[in-house]
Amino acid sequence: MDDVRNPFAPGAGNQPPELAGRQAILQQAQTILARVEQGRHAKSFMLVGLRGVGKTVLLNRILEIAEERQLSAHMLEAPEEKPLPELLVPPLRKILFRLVACRA
Repeated sequence: MDDVRNPFAPGAGNQPPELAGRQAILQQAQTILARVEQGRHAKSFMLVGLRGVGKTVLLNRILEIAEERQLSAHMLEAPEEKPLPELLVPPLRKILFRLVACRA
C-alpha cells in the first residue's frame, strides 16, 4: 500500500479514519453504559494489547459515548509509580462537584 494513503498511522491516541473491526468492543461498551443508566450491574472488561494497537483510541471513543449519554466519566492513565488514591481523588472530586451542581 502507498505509505501516504495508508490509514494505519500508529501513535499514542491518534484517531484513525475508521475504527475497523472494533464494533464488538464498542457494542459491549454501549451495553454496559445502558445497564449503568438503568442502575443495573454490568460486567466490566479490560482492553489489553501491544503498544499502538488502538486501546487509547477505543477508550476515548467509549468516553465520548458515555458523555453523549450524559453520564459522568473520566479518562485516567495510571503509571505504576503513583498510588491509586492519588490518581483517583482529583477526577472523582470533579465528578462529585458536577453531580452536586446538577442537583442544585
